[in-house]
Amino acid sequence: MKKWTMAITAILLMLMITSGYAKTDDKTNEVSHIINVLTDSGVKLDKWTMYFRGQIGFTSKGLGYLTKAEELKRNYPEFNWAVTEDEAGHHKMTGLNHRADMKVTEKITVITYPHKDQSASYFIYAVEGLVETNPNWKKQIEPLLENRIEKSVGGNPKIFSCVTGTYGDKMVVDLYSQANELVQAFSAVSVEELREETFVSLSAYNEQWEQAIYTGQQHKMNLQVALRTEGLGSKTTVTIGTPIITSEY
Repeated sequence: MKKWTMAITAILLMLMITSGYAKTDDKTNEVSHIINVLTDSGVKLDKWTMYFRGQIGFTSKGLGYLTKAEELKRNYPEFNWAVTEDEAGHHKMTGLNHRADMKVTEKITVITYPHKDQSASYFIYAVEGLVETNPNWKKQIEPLLENRIEKSVGGNPKIFSCVTGTYGDKMVVDLYSQANELVQAFSAVSVEELREETFVSLSAYNEQWEQAIYTGQQHKMNLQVALRTEGLGSKTTVTIGTPIITSEY
């Protein structure tokens, strides 16, 4: 069986065309909408994730990334940092911050790579939490995201979000039908699909949500539903992202 994944790289994200930049409250409302739909569908919820990215400028080639590293450590002293490097001169700096007060984990990733005679860097911020651990998550996440955006990339970046869960021991006999039911529960219209025996992914468009991107076939989309099972009797995993799933599933 061919294993399908969706791992959107930074380069692909840069090529996406958007028709709107959602505010943080809009995005948390979308996450809440996803949580409600999955709950009504009998899904055992796992976690939600929200993230954004942006360019953070150029430095001198060679050890210029150290400037960015020291700046990050000063701006985010509460994070634990680690740096890796590959033979091509790409540096990856990752910081983690476990927020016990909010029951979330923050992750910052900065990739620095050679660009002509300089080094360029981009920034990815993600925050995730377990759905059932903090009923007041929306009131806390909105100001947190706004603060992180202001301190890092500024402006009004694209915000991506994702919710995952499982159908427990219940076997979803027809993944495609179940995926379509979920799309319809969002009052969305499916625009592209990928179907396999144990995996289905539907890309769809919901007119009620502001942010959107265009698929390879130039269809507007802002919702992606993916279902996977390992076979008869196995749990079925469901992943829903807006405007697209950017993590492996």
